[in-house]
Amino acid sequence: MDRLSTLKVVLGAMSLATAACGDQGGSGSAPPPRSRVNAVEAEAPAEVDLAGFCERQHPAESAPVLSLPPLAGDSPAAPTGKKRWINVWATWCKPCIEELPRLTEWRDELAPRSDFDLVFLSADADAETVRTFTKDHPEVEGSLRLDSADAVDPWVKEMGLPGSAVLPVHVFVDAHDRVRCLRSAGIGKDDRAAVEQLLVSM
Repeated sequence: MDRLSTLKVVLGAMSLATAACGDQGGSGSAPPPRSRVNAVEAEAPAEVDLAGFCERQHPAESAPVLSLPPLAGDSPAAPTGKKRWINVWATWCKPCIEELPRLTEWRDELAPRSDFDLVFLSADADAETVRTFTKDHPEVEGSLRLDSADAVDPWVKEMGLPGSAVLPVHVFVDAHDRVRCLRSAGIGKDDRAAVEQLLVSM
């Protein structure tokens, strides 16, 4: 074989090798490893049907502005410019007590994702009862207290909650002080996704 023929063979082989290296499914680059794709998909939580969590849900444009009932003592009830998650509880309410550690745990975990305050509002009639309870349950340190527990039912009905209020009551308020979601029931572990979606999106 002469030198010219040999050169043609070498160039042809190099051309085939280059084409093979560049052909990765027609895109010009290798697809990401499947494990990385799975990780990205896992980071994106599925949308939650909030109608199954909120007993009453208000769109932003028609949501009532929060107005708290009379509070006992010197209670800072003015808007803070933050979203608020208000938990109405009582020392005699077993579901309230059971969920207290869960609420504060979620507050700490969700703080990097949403600027909100978790506000505890006691329906207890006696301030000393709440102070004594706080010694064993520091989660409610600094809790506000209603002037009268009788105010709970008419207050939540005014905001659109159907039926009679049963403690605990959860009220989710956006940064413009509008009531976006009301729930008269305890919050369990399975409700984490709904709470996160509310606090991040509203």
